[in-house]
Amino acid sequence: MLVKDFYNKEVISINKDQTVEEATQLMIEHNVGGLPVVDDENNLVGMLTEKDILSRHKKIMPLPYIDVLGVFLYLEDPRRANEELKKSLAVKIEDLMSTPVYSVTLEDDINIPLEFMVRKGFNRIPVEQEGKLVGIITRHDLLKAVIAKEE
Repeated sequence: MLVKDFYNKEVISINKDQTVEEATQLMIEHNVGGLPVVDDENNLVGMLTEKDILSRHKKIMPLPYIDVLGVFLYLEDPRRANEELKKSLAVKIEDLMSTPVYSVTLEDDINIPLEFMVRKGFNRIPVEQEGKLVGIITRHDLLKAVIAKEE
């Protein structure tokens, strides 16, 4: 069984230059938990999920450190704090989206998105053909594939 037999062709996506506010409204309006992010040529460039949007609103914790004779030694990588700050201030989708994007093609075996979803905890995976977004496959779609396999 192949992805092309079960994927959803009517995918709701968003352009990387649109705002986080627009993405939030789109997710609420269409009752979806994630959006593939595309550029002006419909190339898949990222993924934006509810989790990404909600993470902007969490409290940013200062980095733990110890003071050794006036020298601050950070106990965590300062890049984490920089990344959290950048995401909390994000206005454009491009600044908040997740990359790299795990995607599948129409001709991939259905077990490939199944593995991604089970091992990585994804709820949806974009489907692309020659770099262009053509659809999405969700856990719900995979349930249909499991039923079809058992018949």
